[in-house]
Amino acid sequence: MKKQMIKALLFAAVLGLMPAAPVMRVQAVSENSVSEDKDDKEDKDEISDEESASAKKQLYRYYDNLMLLNDDLSKEDKEKLKEIMENGKKLINEANHVSELSTYVSETKALMDAYINKVIEDIPTSTSEFLVIGDNVPVAQAKYGEQVTVIVPIYNMGSEWIDDVTVTPTLSSSVKEWPFEIEKTGYSERITEIPGSANKDEAWLNHREIHYTFTTRQDVLGGYYKLEFNVLYRRNNKSETAKLYTFVKTEGAPGSGSLDGEDDDTGKSSTPRIVVTGFETNPKDVFAGDTFMLTIHVKNTSKRTAVSNIQIDLEAAKEGKDDDTLYAAFLPTSGSNSIYIDTIPIGGTADMNIEMTAKADLVQKPYALNVKMDYEDEKYNPYTATSSVSIPVKQEAKFDTSTPEVMPNSITVGGQSNVMFSIYNTGKTTLYNVQVKFEGDSVSGGEAFVGKLEAGATGNVDTMVDGIAPTMDDGKIKVIISYEDDAGNVSVQEKEIELFVSEAVMDDPGMYEEMDAEGMTGEQGGKTGMLIGILAAVVGVTVLMVVLLKIRKKKKQKKELEEDLMDISDEISETKDVK
Repeated sequence: MKKQMIKALLFAAVLGLMPAAPVMRVQAVSENSVSEDKDDKEDKDEISDEESASAKKQLYRYYDNLMLLNDDLSKEDKEKLKEIMENGKKLINEANHVSELSTYVSETKALMDAYINKVIEDIPTSTSEFLVIGDNVPVAQAKYGEQVTVIVPIYNMGSEWIDDVTVTPTLSSSVKEWPFEIEKTGYSERITEIPGSANKDEAWLNHREIHYTFTTRQDVLGGYYKLEFNVLYRRNNKSETAKLYTFVKTEGAPGSGSLDGEDDDTGKSSTPRIVVTGFETNPKDVFAGDTFMLTIHVKNTSKRTAVSNIQIDLEAAKEGKDDDTLYAAFLPTSGSNSIYIDTIPIGGTADMNIEMTAKADLVQKPYALNVKMDYEDEKYNPYTATSSVSIPVKQEAKFDTSTPEVMPNSITVGGQSNVMFSIYNTGKTTLYNVQVKFEGDSVSGGEAFVGKLEAGATGNVDTMVDGIAPTMDDGKIKVIISYEDDAGNVSVQEKEIELFVSEAVMDDPGMYEEMDAEGMTGEQGGKTGMLIGILAAVVGVTVLMVVLLKIRKKKKQKKELEEDLMDISDEISETKDVK
């Protein structure tokens, strides 16, 4: 009777925790319960201690694997899962026949699965504060050798729009990390935009979905796989990244084993895992051609064994158009891409540092760095794990200009001069919102908007500058060129042009009257007056130029005199030092 009570309590404990759970067989308690207990004790001799221990071990391994895959479960959820497992062990203790052991194991596992399915929607599905995977799609069921469609519903819970969204799953050749066949070189999918939302209902209306069709591996393990998706997008004209997570439940072929690390035939223990939990670079922004310090954080997720004799090899993504021109995006400055760590305790972490150089001709984008880890457990069993990190590389924005043409290079107040030159984008990154302005006491106007300049492109400036006051200095006018990078940071560079502005020459009417009084009248007088006016203008400009040249000459002479005085002073000081 004790066995039936335990089964009834187990069913009652989980019935209120989930919408639908497999129902265990519960026998009615009759008046003959005393005799049934007696029969139970007699039949129990048919089950050996080893068989009972093996069944309970299967339950523990399954529970432990659920903890590893869902390490962000709440304390309450973990306790309730443990309660289901412990009640299953009690049923095993009370089993009458060997055949009942597998029944109790499978039923208890089903109850744990059902509870996980209920709480999985509350597990964080993103490293972003506003970009998440929706909870409106059930966990996909994948069977060995068959195709399955995995739906990734992406919600933008923020108020700002995001665009140029690229979603890429993290693939692995390890059957313990990726349950599907890798049938093509790339699985990236692009979403043009996801509108911002004011609330959850609006986010549901604005959400976008990506559908992946995968073929499940023939050797897939049974259990829950946690799938990781890397997301690259733009928000407020800035590139950002996030990681999204979802789950798929797999059914393996008979005898293929399960993700809980227990093979029913061999009793093999679960694999201790080392995972990459994050990385940093110093400096934070990595530019092509620069040397930087890379720090990668790793963690031993095993709850049963420390790992030791750890060798980590870093392999950068290959760049180039063909086999003859392939090269690694990052190279270690020491010449070795291997790092050794002596040991990492149970649940412990470690940091590994390596100085690397980014190739100078890399284009501006994130580059993958593969992390391969070879290690041993406490019993010296060897293991291998792979992971990757994505390091964004930036290119320094650069441009050059042609020699400006200023026509004419001398104007009067109220006049205009045409300024023309070209801007060449000599860098490997796009320049945005390129603008040109002119600054000087004697001029105004001339602003020009060139706009967007792709790498290697040319923009032309053709504008008019107005003279507003006579030139009182050396005639240098500042040309200010500004632009933005892809992160919206504004940069400014200055150049100079030479443009002189003089006072306008006014005609003297009395001069023409005097000329007429001397007998030059009519057509002859009019032509003469015009010639005199032109001559007067030329003379006026010439006089102004002479004055300006004298001013510049005086400034130059004064500067040279100051330099001579400084030299004499230095010579006197040296003479005194010698004495």
